[in-house]
Amino acid sequence: MPMRISGVVAMLAMAGTGAWGRLPEPSRQLTLCMENLTGSAVQIVQEARSIASGIFAAIGVKIRWQGPFNCPSEAIYLSWSRESSATVLPGALAYAMPYEGRHIIVFLDRVKDMAPFASGRLLGYTLAHEITHILEGVVRHSDSGIMKARWELHDRYLMRQGRLGFAAEDVNLLYRGLDERQSGLAGLAASASDPRKE
Repeated sequence: MPMRISGVVAMLAMAGTGAWGRLPEPSRQLTLCMENLTGSAVQIVQEARSIASGIFAAIGVKIRWQGPFNCPSEAIYLSWSRESSATVLPGALAYAMPYEGRHIIVFLDRVKDMAPFASGRLLGYTLAHEITHILEGVVRHSDSGIMKARWELHDRYLMRQGRLGFAAEDVNLLYRGLDERQSGLAGLAASASDPRKE
């Protein structure tokens, strides 16, 4: 049975705020471009960004958040749906397009309905889940942790405590996905600067 690291992720998260030390230095980066919002959703999204950033920081990945303009080609693009039709993916809080590799759509109204007093926290974990789908590049779920198909009562309890983490296989897959994105970009840059290509 593969080792689960959700407890390790929780300890690392605590280490960043206590006497245990600091979070690991980010060895990988990811840019995420997000559609702008107004009104009461702004505060929810700010909290969610902080939570998602912390989840990834605990495994050494830094998220760079950016607005919708001048979004780099390697970035993941996040859109909001505020009036979701009940017939579109019923019960889903969001969906990603892992084979396309770029877009996430979040049903913000459903997130707020499901957790009216903890929308920011639920949204942060939802973002982490969908970002990981994009990075893994496949439609798959894990038996435990952030990448479970459905979060149960115990998962939500861990989420409230900031202790729901990734299963080890998900960390490995998202690292591989990030590394492939970076090597693809490096190859494009080298090709663009090679005078023999002109």
